[in-house]
Amino acid sequence: MEQEITVKIPRDWIEGLPSEELTLKQIVRLGIHQYKVERALKLYCDGVGSLGYIAEQIGINKQDLICAARHQNIVPEASDLTINEELAEWR
Repeated sequence: MEQEITVKIPRDWIEGLPSEELTLKQIVRLGIHQYKVERALKLYCDGVGSLGYIAEQIGINKQDLICAARHQNIVPEASDLTINEELAEWR
C-alpha cells in the first residue's frame, strides 16, 4: 500500500542527485529508516523498554537496532531471556 505525500525541500538538498523516481524513493526510505532508528534509540535511552520491544513497536529489525546502538556506544542490557532468544535465532 502506498501513500502519496507532497513535500517541498530545498533545491540544494537534491542537487547532483539523479531525479529518477526510484532514486528519490530510495532516499526517502533510507531517511525514514534512519529516523526510526534514532527515535528507537532515544526511547531505549529514556527507559521506555528493551531494544526488542521498541524495535517491534516502531517496526524495525531488532538486530539492526542492536547494531545501531552498539555503533553509538549504547550497550544493550541482556537478560537471560534475551540471551536465550538471541541464541535461538542462530540455531
